[in-house]
Amino acid sequence: MSFVYQFIGIVLIVAGLPLFWTPIPVGAVMIATGLALLVSNSSLVRGWVIAARDAHPRFDRWMRQAQKAIPGPFSRVLSRTDPDTDSESADQSDKMR
Repeated sequence: MSFVYQFIGIVLIVAGLPLFWTPIPVGAVMIATGLALLVSNSSLVRGWVIAARDAHPRFDRWMRQAQKAIPGPFSRVLSRTDPDTDSESADQSDKMR
């Protein structure tokens, strides 16, 4: 089932790229949701996103804004990639919800 979620995540990201530049940035929500699916199902992607957020403040700022716009479960997944928080404490707070 993980493969299906990873495939859907990739499709959302690819479909969201051209829509990102429209007047209503629906693509941003699609990209963030697709990224959340990939992060939740792939430790490799999770590591890449953590490294990218740590190295690129602008990307990190965009991810923080996206966390506010996407549905709660996906937002919690993206919060696990926040380089400013300990991933273990974020995982435990997810379990408490």
